[in-house]
Amino acid sequence: MDLPNKEHVFDFQHTGIDTGKKYEGRFTVLCVLNMGQKHKLELEKTRLLGNYQNPTDGLLGMAIILATLRTKIVDAPEWWKQSVGGTLIEDEDALVALFDKVAAAEEEWRQKMKEKSQKAQETLQA
Repeated sequence: MDLPNKEHVFDFQHTGIDTGKKYEGRFTVLCVLNMGQKHKLELEKTRLLGNYQNPTDGLLGMAIILATLRTKIVDAPEWWKQSVGGTLIEDEDALVALFDKVAAAEEEWRQKMKEKSQKAQETLQA
């Protein structure tokens, strides 16, 4: 079975609520991670959470967003590259919007996999 491309390219446009800054550009992201990449994502999330056994919802959410973006973004516009993995971005809504686009790319990949799997099963049953 021919698998869908694990990378997805999309254009991103967002204007930050707090600063009015425009975030634009083309991103290449990984839709599915191998074990090493998943490990890296979990280590980054743990590092961002620090030693807090009961992190606040805000801290947990930010750790998940930053760790995911840092792990899944393969190529990005210069403003992202200079943001130290999102750390220097002042507009939280821009990070959330970017996270949502990455999640949508992953969901699209999973849907394509499901369709290919169903077609392969139908072919075997025919």
